[in-house]
Amino acid sequence: MNSIEQTCLSLLRVALHTDEEVNPMMQSADWLSVLHLAARQGTAALIAEQILLMPDMHLDKSLIMQLKAICAQTMMEQQRQKQILQVAWKALTSAGITPVLMKGLTLAHLYEKPYLRQCGDLDIYVGKDNYHDGAKVLRDTFPDAPRFDEEAEYFKHYNLNVGNTPIEMHRVTKVFQHPKDAIWYDRLEEDGMKRHYVVHHDELMDWNEPEYRFNVLFVFIHSWEHFVTESANIRQLCDIMMLLKAGVDYGVSTPELEQYLYDNLKALHLLQAWQLYAYIMVNYLGLSRDECPLYTDSCKVRSDRLLRWIIDGRMHDSAVKGKAPRNIILRKLYTLRLRIREAQRIGEIEPVYARHMVVTAFAQSWDRFKRGENTRTWE
Repeated sequence: MNSIEQTCLSLLRVALHTDEEVNPMMQSADWLSVLHLAARQGTAALIAEQILLMPDMHLDKSLIMQLKAICAQTMMEQQRQKQILQVAWKALTSAGITPVLMKGLTLAHLYEKPYLRQCGDLDIYVGKDNYHDGAKVLRDTFPDAPRFDEEAEYFKHYNLNVGNTPIEMHRVTKVFQHPKDAIWYDRLEEDGMKRHYVVHHDELMDWNEPEYRFNVLFVFIHSWEHFVTESANIRQLCDIMMLLKAGVDYGVSTPELEQYLYDNLKALHLLQAWQLYAYIMVNYLGLSRDECPLYTDSCKVRSDRLLRWIIDGRMHDSAVKGKAPRNIILRKLYTLRLRIREAQRIGEIEPVYARHMVVTAFAQSWDRFKRGENTRTWE
């Protein structure tokens, strides 16, 4: 790990409430490299604030202005999100729909300075029963907002843009391809998003957010899915870390959370993937071992490899080029080959999950073949 990366992680640890002292000797060009890395990892405002707070740095005026601009832009974007959320939330609740806010703002308030946590989409869960009604409410509320697609074209969530803010209205929080995994996770989602959601009190409005233990599980699974399909970033690991540190505020002890995670991660073939994240959070982001469930030192090599992939922004490119054959049998073989190639790459990091990817490809293909389906259908 080079000096730019080490400095970026050191500043991030300070931003995440550690007592580490950071006083690197760098030129303006080096600080710009730190900011570039932080921007790719979704932590630019957190890092910029820490640079400004360091004493006796004698930064160039142009660099100071850039650092302040990064912080101001992140804060303004978050305030704009909250204003849009207020409008959408009022419209949905007035229509008799109980929404649950996910990711973004529900995680930002866990940081010491919430406005420095960069937020992307507004993710609102309404469930399967309210999905079509919720989509109509959002269309009526934001009639001029361009949509990515039509309501029935996307299985997981309905998308539209309000200005520069994308809204994703979810019918489900996660789509598992293996039928058994889907059944298991649906039960967890039903409990964590419908029966036991938490009401959060904000200075502008109150909102519902997922039950704490399910939220930890979901935020991790969401990040891992990003890593498997595209690439993850360090901000996602920071979010999980801040959730773990906040357990006492939600009345959940570490042993209680550990048992919940162990049971469900093992059932979903994600236990070792969690341990990779846990190692990074403890050894690179400053999380205490006592606050980190299921931590182990045995995955150091693979965790370091995972962190390297994340820092480098390594993407998962398609392993098979060209069009899929029209013949149904040949098309299934083509898709299976693609999944195996993807699993081979993931296997460099997490072989257990990679093997399950191959099993899932067989199970999903067989399940659809039995039902006479070649594409995903609505439930």
